[in-house]
Amino acid sequence: MHRDVENESSVMLNLTVEPMVAPAVAPVDAPVAAPVQVQDRIAILDVIRGFALIGIFLMNIEFFNRSVGELSDGMPVGLSGANWLASYFVAYFVAGKFWTIFSLLFGMGFALMLMRAEEKGQDFFKTYFRRLLALATFGVLHYIFIWPGDILFSYAIAACGLLVVLFGKARWIVLGVIALGLVAAIPALNKVAAIATALALFGVMAFLLRNDKTLIVFAKPRPIIAVILYVVGALLFLIGVTSLVVTTMSSARPSLVFGLFVLLIAFVLDRAHQPKQARSWKIGSLLYTSLFLSMAIGGAAQYWGAGKTQVQAANQTQQASSTVVSASAQANEEVKTDAEAKNTASDKAPIIASASEKNKASEKEENKKKEAERLQKQLEDNRREVAILSKGTYAEALAFRVRELSENWTNVAIFSVLINCMFLIGYWFVQSGIMRDTKAHLPKFKKMALLGLPCGIGLGIAGSFITTSAVPGLENDPYMFAMALIYLGNLPACLGYVGLLVLMFHSTGVFSKVKLLAPYGRMALTNYLSQSVICSVIFYSYGLGYYGMQRAHQVAVVLIVVVLQILFSHWWLSKFRYGPMEWLWRAITYWKLPALKN
Repeated sequence: MHRDVENESSVMLNLTVEPMVAPAVAPVDAPVAAPVQVQDRIAILDVIRGFALIGIFLMNIEFFNRSVGELSDGMPVGLSGANWLASYFVAYFVAGKFWTIFSLLFGMGFALMLMRAEEKGQDFFKTYFRRLLALATFGVLHYIFIWPGDILFSYAIAACGLLVVLFGKARWIVLGVIALGLVAAIPALNKVAAIATALALFGVMAFLLRNDKTLIVFAKPRPIIAVILYVVGALLFLIGVTSLVVTTMSSARPSLVFGLFVLLIAFVLDRAHQPKQARSWKIGSLLYTSLFLSMAIGGAAQYWGAGKTQVQAANQTQQASSTVVSASAQANEEVKTDAEAKNTASDKAPIIASASEKNKASEKEENKKKEAERLQKQLEDNRREVAILSKGTYAEALAFRVRELSENWTNVAIFSVLINCMFLIGYWFVQSGIMRDTKAHLPKFKKMALLGLPCGIGLGIAGSFITTSAVPGLENDPYMFAMALIYLGNLPACLGYVGLLVLMFHSTGVFSKVKLLAPYGRMALTNYLSQSVICSVIFYSYGLGYYGMQRAHQVAVVLIVVVLQILFSHWWLSKFRYGPMEWLWRAITYWKLPALKN
């Protein structure tokens, strides 16, 4: 399935991207693809899926009582007592950890479906595209008719991106990016730029994952992109050192920090290139971590550097004013006959400096104005959403969600790139055989739990000591840095939870009862959508109207609904093979009606 590296002792200039996995080509008389039978399912995956569904519900229920536009704003301000504890627990032990688990599972499911199709000689692509089309349709309908916090549509788009990453040809990726870029140049279609950006990033992921071309550096074959980044990072670092010698630390710091950051990425890419079988999880982890590490660096610079920058700007302005006054005083002491000439000469530099300062000030004011307008629009949209869902009609809510989807669909394209990082890690878990025989790899899962949970959750908690909420419009808001720490911790925490669940699954004591979540996980799509329906009925004005329920009470609602759903899942699957939505999804995927009753 993997090709050997060709002639690593020479410089390879052909950058054609080869498929990570050879696609299954079905012969004319190939077996027809069919749903996985119950006995062929990997039970631990259903347990993990059920556990993740509980976390997703704990996260989502808050935004049935709060504007979805505030998803990235942190904890609500002004909470106390049980409401603060409930909010803090979800924000730092749940939020961000469970959609990553679902993404991990999605990558595992993709790998399993691909491997089974190859083993049976079945056509994979036609079946999988129908599966994604159905999932995207479910997601759009869920978004419009029930709740705008849907993630199914994002998964469908991200899975299309995964096909590009694993199988896309370099020439078509490049041509696609160029074509979409030209379309985005049309003002009325500028949002297409988000798709072009996502496709370009998928191309980068494909190159990092599947390119085997190397350069011999220091008697060792190294991936081309790593060599390029080594050079770029070294140059940036040298520029920073030079700036440090010539000017000040503040001016040298960006080049020094960014240079070291690029060198770190180059080093990891160098180490990740071999063995090829482990490349998917290494590349996925690197891209995910790099994104939020850069966000943390930027957030730290914004928080700790903004105040100093403002003081420096004020000092520079004061010095410029002093220069003007000094020059004017000196000019008055000169001979009256050439006073005009000397005034002109002495005032020339301050006038130019003043014009430059004015231009910078004008540009800064313009940026502030645009940011203020954006924040004002966001606040108005949030208030409109709350008003409609707490007091409006279903028709008003429907119109609002349609408008939101038309305005914000570009976010899905960019988010799909982040999801793919998790897909690649999940893909490796199955391709490596670890998830197909978890019992044989218990030490690895124990290490994941012992390292991942303290590190992942600890990073978020460390950020909470800085701040737990965003302050819109604040120039040096520390929440960007605190949020970056949360996101950095989501990946190790996600892996830690998975490791813990595997250990519980294979235990013999009370913790083995976690297996009760398996039927709940087998009906994940049905339960996920029914959670949205239940919340709509309970909280929205066209239901029971309990919008704005206290956070602690929301957690109680989750516990009650989850217990009822687990009981219902056990009962349903004792009579039927699939959940209702799972049956429909399989019917569309395999284009035939699977047997429903046991």
